[in-house]
Amino acid sequence: MDSPNNTVNNVNSILRTIFFALLLDILAFTIILPLFPRILDQYKLTDGSNKDTLFFYFLEKIKYYKFLIGARSDLDIVLLGGAIGSLFSFLQFISSPHVGSLSDKYGRRTILLLSMFGNALSMLLWMFAKTFPIFLLSRIVGGLTEGNVQMSIAMISDVTTDHNRSKGLALVGIAFALGFTVGPPLGAFFSAIDLNQLFPHLKNLPFHQYSFPAVFAFVLILIETFYMYLTLPETVNFKKNLEKSNKNENENDINVGESKSLLETKEALEKSSDVKLTEHSGKNVNILSFIHFFYLFFFSGMEFTLTFLTYDRFQFTNMSQGTLLGFIGILSALVQGGYVRRVAHKSVHERSLAIQGVLSCGIGLGIIALVAKKYLGQQFLFVGASFLAFTSGTVVSSLTALASFESKSSQGKNLGKFRAFGQLGRSVGPIFSSSIYWVYGGVYCYSIGSVFMLFVTVLMIYLIPSPGDWKNKEKVKVA
Repeated sequence: MDSPNNTVNNVNSILRTIFFALLLDILAFTIILPLFPRILDQYKLTDGSNKDTLFFYFLEKIKYYKFLIGARSDLDIVLLGGAIGSLFSFLQFISSPHVGSLSDKYGRRTILLLSMFGNALSMLLWMFAKTFPIFLLSRIVGGLTEGNVQMSIAMISDVTTDHNRSKGLALVGIAFALGFTVGPPLGAFFSAIDLNQLFPHLKNLPFHQYSFPAVFAFVLILIETFYMYLTLPETVNFKKNLEKSNKNENENDINVGESKSLLETKEALEKSSDVKLTEHSGKNVNILSFIHFFYLFFFSGMEFTLTFLTYDRFQFTNMSQGTLLGFIGILSALVQGGYVRRVAHKSVHERSLAIQGVLSCGIGLGIIALVAKKYLGQQFLFVGASFLAFTSGTVVSSLTALASFESKSSQGKNLGKFRAFGQLGRSVGPIFSSSIYWVYGGVYCYSIGSVFMLFVTVLMIYLIPSPGDWKNKEKVKVA
């Protein structure tokens, strides 16, 4: 039997591997974010006036939608970029449940490594996307095959207990915060390097102006894939193998008659507890998925329009925008590492953390609405952003932990369903919020967001089981 120290060391080693691999993945994913407008502007120059191109077709549809909502005339590329971003999230909504179920059947490591091939293909297509259809195809492939975040959450849930689950899942939030802080500046930096000028002998290859950031992202994906292949073990049966090892050791400490009787009793109790948990787990996962959708529907929408508000209200430059987003990212990482990992499931239950985070979002959006109304100055923009950073550092990791508590033999399936609803919120939230912003302005947009976040807070208080119910569930597991 593995000693407790060996088990802890194995878990810590797996968590470190997951964290560094996920950080590489998010860096590769975020490199393209600041380049979207310029990439689409480039396609507009080459395809924007040709009625036979896919780009022209999409742009006409965007113009029609813009006409319907009465948006400003200078938002064509912004809306198109938002639509492509929403498409990526919607494809994640479609694929996540299937990825989760397959990982329950064939193993997390296997499905994760397969998804990495899809990620690599996506970056390779972007590298050679001299035309818009190839670029769109790269985003479709990426949306359908991206599985690192989902598998990271499932693997952390595999190797942690209810008591330290949130501490492990906080690593996902820290990786996101660091990746979104460092990745976009890297993308902007590498966009200044032209591969055709750097390697003129490769001019026959279909490189374009933004191929070098794609090459860098592709290299990160390759490094991540080989790193996981060499260091990441399979985790889907981690707890079962540990329990089997403990059971074999216990069998050696008692006589055969006692062993048979005790094992039969234990198996009967385990089956009984599984039935009791299954009766409620499906309902609770549905509730958590529903809340996840509504939270990300409003949060992602407000997040998407924040840069427009800061430009309209304070004429923020790209550097100022980067400073604000970097401030939110760094503060979110500090919340994850300094607060969530220390108190979750110890002194503060995950349900309370999630409620704190959504309530904080309602307050932060209310402050930003007052900034948009010009009742408050620029310094209060960072006060509101601080509340949003607290939200970013607490809500998703806490809700994910709660969803994982409901899963035993089907972590991948349940977490895939939970993540899918979140991705659906991410896909439609920015469209809704940007439409409100462009028709009615920032004051109405952020006021509505604030009110609805407070409404989501009330929903969470009444719908999510209380900490006492979770403790009773843990007792059933032990029994």
